[in-house]
Amino acid sequence: MNEKKKTIVRDLGFGDLMHIPPLRVHHQLLRELANNFKLGENRLKTGYGSFKIRPKAIGDALGINASGDLFPQKVNYKDLSEDDKEIFRRF
Repeated sequence: MNEKKKTIVRDLGFGDLMHIPPLRVHHQLLRELANNFKLGENRLKTGYGSFKIRPKAIGDALGINASGDLFPQKVNYKDLSEDDKEIFRRF
C-alpha cells in the first residue's frame, strides 16, 4: 500500500491490521477452518466429529495472536464521513 492508503487505514482505526504477518497457510485450508469453526461454541466441526478448541490454539497453529482484545480502539460506523464509510465497506 502507498502511504496515502496506509494513512486512511490508520485513521479508520485499522492500523494494527497492517502488522499481521502474511500467513503461510493455503487459502483453501483457511476457508475450511473458517467455515467449520463455530465461534459462539468454540467448536471445530470435522469429518471425525466436533471438538472444543481455544482461539489461542488456533493462533498458535497459524502463528498469529488470537487472544485478547486485538482492537482496543473501536470505530463507530455512524460517526464516519461518507468517504470513510465507503472505504470501510470496501475493506
